[in-house]
Amino acid sequence: MSTNPVARIRLWGNAVLIAVVVFTFGGMMLTQTYWESSPWLVGSVALGYAALSFVSHLRHPDKVEAAWDEQNTAAQRTSLVFGYWATLTVFLLLLVAVLTKQIDGSVAFFWLGPVLGIGPSVHYLVSVARGRAE
Repeated sequence: MSTNPVARIRLWGNAVLIAVVVFTFGGMMLTQTYWESSPWLVGSVALGYAALSFVSHLRHPDKVEAAWDEQNTAAQRTSLVFGYWATLTVFLLLLVAVLTKQIDGSVAFFWLGPVLGIGPSVHYLVSVARGRAE
């Protein structure tokens, strides 16, 4: 694990965001009910991560460049590309399910959210685990 505070916040922020999304959407799947607080919980964690990231950039300006070196920038870019294609793939699968009347359009829209929200984060954590990012 990196000793760079900006890189650590990015790593743990992505991990916590994934855990919260998996917990809330997994819990809703297991209980077969919609949790009214789930959008607020996920949104609050995402906004908190963004604020913490912003503050860490202000507090450690000398560490920002090292945290965003060429390798990390490439990993971030490929993570965003992965998130785009994952979202597009799930969108098309859900579109087919809606057109064949297997699920309602509002349900499909709801389930597109987790993929859109954590697709890039999952890929980024895999890049860190494989040693391609810090």
